[in-house]
Amino acid sequence: MKIDFSRIEIEDIEGNKVVVDVSKELGNMMYLGAQDIAVADLGHDIYHEKEVEQTKEQAKWVRGYVEKGFKAILKRSLLPMLEDKD
Repeated sequence: MKIDFSRIEIEDIEGNKVVVDVSKELGNMMYLGAQDIAVADLGHDIYHEKEVEQTKEQAKWVRGYVEKGFKAILKRSLLPMLEDKD
């Protein structure tokens, strides 16, 4: 699956659609917080490339960082994108 982390659409409290860029925040969080080199590399790619093709396993890694490090408004948009869609 491919996700452009620089163009995440969220809905504000009034129902307006807003596009936000989470690539730097998420990429930096993953790169600096990773215990695993592959996770750090994915964080680096998200930070620099913004739009990243990911495997199901990588999507699970990203989901873990989103669940721990982001507010509910972003989780509502990001978590469905990262679900295992088998």
